[in-house]
Amino acid sequence: MSTDPGDGGAIATFTGTPVLVRLLDRIGIRRLLPERFASEPINALTAYSVLVVLLENGVLQLYNLWAGYEVVYLTNPLRLLNAAMLVGAAMATGALYRRYGRAVERSHLVERASSTERFAPLVPDRLTAALVLVGVAFTVYNAVAILTLPELYAVGGPERVLRFAVILPLGYVPVFATFLATYLSVEVLLPWRLLRSEVDLDFLDPEKLGGMRPFGELVKFAYYYLMLGLVGYAVALYGPFLLSGVFAYTALERPGAVANLGFTAVWAAAVVTMGWGIYALHRYMNREKREQLHRLDRRAREHIDDPWRIENVDVAEPPAEYERYRTQVEYITSTKEYPATFTMWSQIAVGIVAPKALQVVLSVV
Repeated sequence: MSTDPGDGGAIATFTGTPVLVRLLDRIGIRRLLPERFASEPINALTAYSVLVVLLENGVLQLYNLWAGYEVVYLTNPLRLLNAAMLVGAAMATGALYRRYGRAVERSHLVERASSTERFAPLVPDRLTAALVLVGVAFTVYNAVAILTLPELYAVGGPERVLRFAVILPLGYVPVFATFLATYLSVEVLLPWRLLRSEVDLDFLDPEKLGGMRPFGELVKFAYYYLMLGLVGYAVALYGPFLLSGVFAYTALERPGAVANLGFTAVWAAAVVTMGWGIYALHRYMNREKREQLHRLDRRAREHIDDPWRIENVDVAEPPAEYERYRTQVEYITSTKEYPATFTMWSQIAVGIVAPKALQVVLSVV
């Protein structure tokens, strides 16, 4: 693997490719994309999500219309949010991979790290595979054993059976699992890798963030993408019961305490993972600063006798080594740990509060 961070091919190798995308490449899904988009492997995931949406919302709903079954969007138009969230999850996954590649390049991680093996690829295949298997097992069990196929057929015909037994486990689950694996890798694994690594801070960073702002922004934006998903889910969950007239939704009961608790649990888990990512990044930067200060202190004591006694230093003409020491200390102490500004903290706070606040409002209206 090339270690030149300016080499686009090396960065692509460094970030890796989702296991689902590699599988889709084998069946040639990128041939369906325009040439300018087909050059980037991650776009295969978006193409797959679009195909799933077209099958569920085009082919199957046209069949319902032809066969005389209920067309779901005439009774619950907010179901379209499910399709939007699916495509959005695929696009967000691609955006996180691209952001990780830019973060590696702009932070000069390859040059600053003693070893880069732990940073590639971004997402372990085993994590994605485990999430996909769990998701598929749950959705298939739900369709076959809980809802049951005969009951699904009685309620909505072939479309309902195909949606719950095929489209959800084989269409929705792999895309959402790939996004979730990417999110967890950014929020949990990447900060942990930095914490366990030997990556020097860039104390000459003009932003005074040790060259780690790209990674801090990556952690923040990963949570933003999940936050948008939570907002969309809240609207899709509670919104149908707020509509009236021809769109009044009566097929199901209004979400109760179990749904509220489930949403709160997912929101809390998202906040905790994002909080861990920021804490680990902050802790790593603080550790590197302390280690560098201790190293400078030891070196200074080799050149200055009793450095704690000011009379040992000629203030008018201090030794060159002492001046160098003071300058280096100032560079280190002026470096701030991410997040370091009021704006950064404000953005994080808004992202934490918004999904839960919206859910509370929608649940009581």
